[in-house]
Amino acid sequence: MNKLIKKINDLSQGFDVYATGGFSRDLLLKHKPSDIDLAVSKEALKYSKKIADAFKSKLITLHDVNKTYRIVLKDDFVANIDISPFGGKTIERDLRNRDFTVNATAFNLKDFRNFKKYIILSNKNNLKDLKSKTINTVSDKSFKADPLRMLRAFRFKAELNFKLSKRTLTQIKQNAKLICQSAPERIKNEFFRILSVKNAAALIKEMDSCGLLSEVFPEIKKMKKAPKKYYYHPGGLFQHSFETVESAENIFNNLKKYFPENYDDLQKYFDDNTAFSENVTRKGLLKFAALLHDSAKPETAKFENGKMHFFKHEKLGAGKIREVMFSLKLGKKDIEIATFLVSQHMRPSTLTRNNTVTKKAALKLFRDIGDNTPDLLILSMADWHSYKKLKNSSSKELKTQEKSVRELLKYYYELRNSEPLPKIIDGNIIMKKFNLKPGPWIGELLNFATKAQQEGKISNTGEALETVFFKLTHIKKKYRL
Repeated sequence: MNKLIKKINDLSQGFDVYATGGFSRDLLLKHKPSDIDLAVSKEALKYSKKIADAFKSKLITLHDVNKTYRIVLKDDFVANIDISPFGGKTIERDLRNRDFTVNATAFNLKDFRNFKKYIILSNKNNLKDLKSKTINTVSDKSFKADPLRMLRAFRFKAELNFKLSKRTLTQIKQNAKLICQSAPERIKNEFFRILSVKNAAALIKEMDSCGLLSEVFPEIKKMKKAPKKYYYHPGGLFQHSFETVESAENIFNNLKKYFPENYDDLQKYFDDNTAFSENVTRKGLLKFAALLHDSAKPETAKFENGKMHFFKHEKLGAGKIREVMFSLKLGKKDIEIATFLVSQHMRPSTLTRNNTVTKKAALKLFRDIGDNTPDLLILSMADWHSYKKLKNSSSKELKTQEKSVRELLKYYYELRNSEPLPKIIDGNIIMKKFNLKPGPWIGELLNFATKAQQEGKISNTGEALETVFFKLTHIKKKYRL
């Protein structure tokens, strides 16, 4: 760290540069900083380009209006250097315009080695709030100046394990409606950072009690307005949805307990977030799907034969979550997976309800769901677990479903981790044997034989050709061959 700071200082001739924000905070807390936050007195872009060039690193504009920039470091002690101009004429004025007291400290970068001696505070509460681990706004105008700070308050609580002061919570309640003034991608980044922590459900509950959650997601307002008498949970649809998130989180936090045989596979799978956009994790995405998985139930509610039904709510719900995610500028892969999970979330429970999952049915599920099978099975399990606290809940039925999910995941990973099946047939063999020309019908016949092999019904080329022969009449009729 000392070498890195020295290099930055050597490049800072002619600029008045201060360490501030999370960097200053983490040093005071004796935490390892993940980024370096710098405030510069003038020409922030020119200074940022100078630093980026020296480090041969990529320069990103974080905010055009506020003229904030990020230098992405390649292999260093910290991930990024974030640079912004003073938020005022002096660093003292800058600190008074910041979000929270715990982030409103600074020191001249030249004083890095003895920074505590030269620390600059926005007010007398900075160090007090750091010591008591309390999130307090710098001023009553903090949220009006930047409404996104309301989400940031919860994110800091989550990541730093701090608490929100009563004053801050009151201010959030008073200003919750302003959150929609924030850029969608900024809302997305903060909310998904919250979802990525182990206790996100508790934070979601607190956000809801402040009125913030419904302002971020208007669909939740509709869920709350749905008549409670049609749902098992006393609090209605939203309580069920929230407790599904809570259950999913509990499963993630206790993977070894629920899936002792496949713990390593699942841990590796859910720790791999390379496919997703910034700040989105696989676990966070599943929690998000859990929150909105039943959002279309109010529109699909239909009373038939003395019972309330929600026919095709999963399909309509998939469209709803797609719209929400698109509006928040989530990545294509993020949207694709969450939408797919919501559209399919009823399948596992339908399959496992009677604890009679056949090998054929399991293989069909794996083929249809593909790589998202672990996500879907855990979402289904969380859906069921949301009923655990209810008096009319059947513990026997829940255990049966849990056992079925465990067995399905065990079989799924047995197939994934086993040697590939030997190739006993291909398109050329089929065309030669039955005098067929190339076309989509060959793929369909080949798939039919492959399914039979996966199910253990056939094991050699002769048996595969017999299987294809039984399907041939249907295929010829379908394609008019």
